[in-house]
Amino acid sequence: MSKLFSVQETVNYYLYRRPVKMSKSFDSLAALVRTELDRDIVNGDVFIFLNRNRTMIKVLVYEKKGFSKFYRRLDEGSFVLPAITSDQVGYKMSTEQIMSMLSGMTLEAGGYIKAGKYEPLLGAQA
Repeated sequence: MSKLFSVQETVNYYLYRRPVKMSKSFDSLAALVRTELDRDIVNGDVFIFLNRNRTMIKVLVYEKKGFSKFYRRLDEGSFVLPAITSDQVGYKMSTEQIMSMLSGMTLEAGGYIKAGKYEPLLGAQA
């Protein structure tokens, strides 16, 4: 996990399930939150965006009169998504899910392993 970003139990984390171009600005990501997730960007919730291959992630939050963005790129593998059964664009993640995903690893059979095979995000073109 990063020294610059901490995960807290008292915060809501929302995964945007469609792939996003990582060149999107603060305002473009905030617009996605407002229009597609129907969430209020300024209430302190944290929003997670991934690129098509899930090798890059942006985390957006509004706090103390401004936006903060955390950006992470994996050297190998892809970010592992939680098992999601619904087809909604937004998904509320638990702190365990977000920490596991941001680490770039997944826990199986009592030990950590690399992220598995790439699977397209909801709405991604194959």
